[in-house]
Amino acid sequence: INANMFRIILLLSFIECHALLPPPTQLRRTSLTSLPNSQFDSLDAFADEASEAILGGQDLDILPRGGDAFVKSKMISPQSIANSIKIGVSQRVAADPNFLSKSILEVILAATTQYMAELSQRGWDRIIPEIDFVFAGILTAVIGKYFSMWRVAKTIDTSENNEAANKEGGDSQKKVNWRENVPTNAFQRTLLDGNTRPSLSSRFLAFLVPMPQLFRAGVMASTVGYGLTSALISLRTMFVPSYVAQTSPVSVPLAALYTGVFMAFVSNIRYQLLQGLVEPFIDLLFDKLASIGENDGIAGSVARWRIWKSIKASLIVCVRWGNGLLGSWIAIAGMRALKLQKLAS
Repeated sequence: INANMFRIILLLSFIECHALLPPPTQLRRTSLTSLPNSQFDSLDAFADEASEAILGGQDLDILPRGGDAFVKSKMISPQSIANSIKIGVSQRVAADPNFLSKSILEVILAATTQYMAELSQRGWDRIIPEIDFVFAGILTAVIGKYFSMWRVAKTIDTSENNEAANKEGGDSQKKVNWRENVPTNAFQRTLLDGNTRPSLSSRFLAFLVPMPQLFRAGVMASTVGYGLTSALISLRTMFVPSYVAQTSPVSVPLAALYTGVFMAFVSNIRYQLLQGLVEPFIDLLFDKLASIGENDGIAGSVARWRIWKSIKASLIVCVRWGNGLLGSWIAIAGMRALKLQKLAS
């Protein structure tokens, strides 16, 4: 009984948290609800189908009709989860070869820009008295900003399965789930297959589709950030009863709701523009600059390429720094305007 309950809890946890993982792919063209239960007789088959559906961003209709009893005795394979995350990374790297380095940069900038925004909003003399707010804000920013970057990053599927699917053509293309016709970034040139051009309506939907996932991720990020801070405050009060905090306790549910809405709208738009328009424009500009004077010989071309690459990398850092600082500044200003962060009276 305990093992079955653990499996149920694990499955439901993956279903609830599927927003943190890769977008829909064209690797499978059938919904789980359209498959008979007989196709899920084996644990491996169910694990592969269910985990891919969850990680693909589908809603809670991933389970076949009458499959409730099956859930009680089956659980998703951790290997399937790891493979799906690996696929999500490879899709983003295929669309942007610098995605991994930008990921590391984003985490570092998320923390530093949030701290700078805290300094700007509160002043040097208020950082220590309001350290509770500062710590919670930085932790929430790191989680929220990176997920926003991940969710709306451009994606291309270069796997053999996708190439085979593209060769099918004909009526099979019409049976694809409508979400697979929505790009992960509204401004990317092609859909996940790397060939199909998104329609205008699909680009518009690219702003709307990630909103529920970004909202849930914002709620979870804020709950972790402010919940952990509240726990640390409780420990501080327990071990250092003489310490008098100058901040009022933050309502974790209200802070989570605010962060969810903020990520669904503000972060969504900022990272769509950053990764879909601004950075591709910078790449295109510097590629053209690097191609100037290609007849200067190999040594001259290599030297020029290194110079332009260094300048482009510096510009990318500055752009992401500005984007992170703007987001942090707006988030803090909103929290204070709504009186979610108040000093003790």
